[in-house]
Amino acid sequence: MTRQTLILLASMLITFVLGSVHAFSVFLQPLETSLQLPRSQISLIYSFALLAITFAVLIGYRIYQSLPAWWLLLLTCLMAAAGLLVSANADGWWQLFAGYSLLFGISNGIGYGYCLQLVGREMPQKKGFAMGAVTAAYAVGSIVFAKIFALQIATLSIAAAFQVLALALVVCGCVAAVAMRCAAASYATAAAVAVALPGTIAGGRILPFWLAYMSSVFAGLMAIGHAAGIAVAKGADLELSTLSAMVIGIGSALGGFLAGGLIDRWPPKRLLVGLPLLSALALIMINLFDSAALVVAWLSLVGFSYGAVIAVYPVVISDYFGEQGARAYGLVFTAWGFAGLAGPWLAGLVYDWRNAYDLALLLAAASAILSAWLAVRLPVHKSVG
Repeated sequence: MTRQTLILLASMLITFVLGSVHAFSVFLQPLETSLQLPRSQISLIYSFALLAITFAVLIGYRIYQSLPAWWLLLLTCLMAAAGLLVSANADGWWQLFAGYSLLFGISNGIGYGYCLQLVGREMPQKKGFAMGAVTAAYAVGSIVFAKIFALQIATLSIAAAFQVLALALVVCGCVAAVAMRCAAASYATAAAVAVALPGTIAGGRILPFWLAYMSSVFAGLMAIGHAAGIAVAKGADLELSTLSAMVIGIGSALGGFLAGGLIDRWPPKRLLVGLPLLSALALIMINLFDSAALVVAWLSLVGFSYGAVIAVYPVVISDYFGEQGARAYGLVFTAWGFAGLAGPWLAGLVYDWRNAYDLALLLAAASAILSAWLAVRLPVHKSVG
């Protein structure tokens, strides 16, 4: 096994377990019942976790070179596990916020951002494939842990589901740390081969990427955060609603893998415009049909588009901004945090108001269409186009 392969697999293992954050919709109804809180407040736990992830990715470039890869990732997993143990013993909203949204969220962002940038620097000739694989593993984690969480909640308790994830983080963190140590992985010494554009990062160059990215992931995160709830609103039983959380993750994983390979070969705008339009179509179809089985199928397409989008943008930004790519991505990634805070929370408010998701789905579809329109005007560098 080559050094690059070992680093890639270790990074994918970390993002796999951290991707469990996107299985949070499985917790919606159980937490509503146990904490006696409306869905909008429970949705905020997920939204604030995404906001914490965003903050960690934003400042991550400042700490990526401070520690060897194995040590940084091990500490990250241990801190995330500690946050989940706090969540497991929470008896109110604020304890859940402190453990899940803050501790787990910040750790999640550090681990995800670091692994994404590390593989891009270590595998510059296959950057799209490497970054796509890392984001796809993040999505696979949401698939696997959606089922694990549902089983733990049904047979034991919500606390047991959090505890299982904490244990998985410790185990995967240790395995990945050993692999990174054997590979002598270090962000500081990783090759950073990219096109260097003149000048420094300016708001005028960041803003077009920020707006296009935000409007696309807004649609995806709204659907991901309420996948199980959307299925239940369409008449799904417990098994089918759990499946909805899984298939949206399956779609996301497939999208990440496929887009990661295509971005090394295709003009990026073909993906940046087409993927949001696919998401908009799927969201509109969910709104039109009342069949729970069809809704689950359409949700998989929303997940596919989301997973592909979050794989394509890091590559485009890295190539466009060159050596400043990690910092630029951190700035653009704040759009993901904004969408993660606003999207699931807004969907929860709409549900509390109308006892249905119809208006939320239409808003998400409109946001995806806006993303496609904005992507047409993105100043994508010719090296990736």
